Amino acid sequence: MAGLHAFSEFHFAAREVLLVNRNAFAATHSLILNQEIQAFFGSCLRVIGMDGITTKRSWSVCLLLLVAFGCNRQPTAKFSPAEELNDLPQQHQEQIQTMLTNMFGTPANPTLRLPKDPEQADADSDEESADESANSTKAKSNFEDLLSVDELARLRHGAQVYSKRCSGCHGAAGDGNGQVAEYLDPKPRDYRKGIFKFTSTPYGIKPARHDLVRIIRRGAKGTSMPAFRWMSDQDMEAVIDFVIYVSVRGQTEETMAIIAEDFDADEPIDVYEFVDAANNARSSWQDAESQVVLPVSAEPANDMDSVLAGAEIFRSKGCVQCHGLDAKGQTEWLSKEFLASLESMPADQQIKINYDAWNHPAPAADITARLLHGGRRPIDIYRRIYTGINGTPMPAFGDAFAESPDTIWNLVHYVLHIIEGGDPKVGLSEEGSDSESNTELNKAA
Repeated sequence: MAGLHAFSEFHFAAREVLLVNRNAFAATHSLILNQEIQAFFGSCLRVIGMDGITTKRSWSVCLLLLVAFGCNRQPTAKFSPAEELNDLPQQHQEQIQTMLTNMFGTPANPTLRLPKDPEQADADSDEESADESANSTKAKSNFEDLLSVDELARLRHGAQVYSKRCSGCHGAAGDGNGQVAEYLDPKPRDYRKGIFKFTSTPYGIKPARHDLVRIIRRGAKGTSMPAFRWMSDQDMEAVIDFVIYVSVRGQTEETMAIIAEDFDADEPIDVYEFVDAANNARSSWQDAESQVVLPVSAEPANDMDSVLAGAEIFRSKGCVQCHGLDAKGQTEWLSKEFLASLESMPADQQIKINYDAWNHPAPAADITARLLHGGRRPIDIYRRIYTGINGTPMPAFGDAFAESPDTIWNLVHYVLHIIEGGDPKVGLSEEGSDSESNTELNKAA
């Protein structure tokens, strides 16, 4: 019965993943064709009494079982050292990893502690010296817990929710390397960098908490991120705590990798550096709540005049250089065949490919596909234009249009016009002077 219960819990999420990413299904289907895995799933189906289902349905059930149960041979989840540490002296690598473990625990047993002032830590150790268990508690006495009992309980509950619902794609340690990640495009987010693309806050600023609620509740259209509408509020808040925790730890690690370069190879890193790094990472999340971007002008009427004004701005202010006159973007960059053919060209003939903060190709979006990952409400599109998209080449245009704030709304209405099925080339004529303009725009694009 436990197996059937777990199976039903995962059915909805796995179904949505399959619907939005058929490539992942195809790749996983091929993987399951391995005879040994076939036999394993056949046993699973017999155990839960479903061995009589059709072959077509059996593959769906097998994939759901794969998502739900894995192979039950998973190693204990742990944080892997960041690549930035590889160039550091071994002593510094070990000190950073030991300190991070003491401060943050493990993915399965997270905590949040900071090293105490050395003098205070020594005093606490002296008080405990009469206790027979002093040796075992000495390490703990050198750290101060930052979470209350209730906060720690919620964080650890979030770790359980994350392990159950999110780790298959995002990885057990939040590094974006889950079991099915290699079959997904775009790739699952690596939370360790603390970079989130679709936020209501300015470029370079952490998302507000409600941004994470929105993406979890509604998913990201056009990606493998499903909507978890059925997740309880308790689980939702807890798993967000865990995602923020992974981000804070990752930022602390990244900062310490930079700071360690200022120390000699045989010189221990000052403990205060860890405290400052962790506090700064935590503050960046807390400060984001007060930095939500609001429109600087009221939205004008969404009529054809506004759409045409937006189309003109789109063509004259550089948008076409990435998104193209037809608004189809640069999605060919996502094709392995295209990238392979590009690499085979002489260097002077290759076009420049932009990459995102996760080192993946970052093409301008195909607006005509009508899949706006960050949401399609007018305010969502406004914020993408005003603040840009974190971790990508999409810049912020808020300052550029500061003297004509309605311009952003005009662009919003033009984008809405396209995603509602309108012609991206609205306002352009195939004849006369507009034809010459069209040719120049195509060159620019």
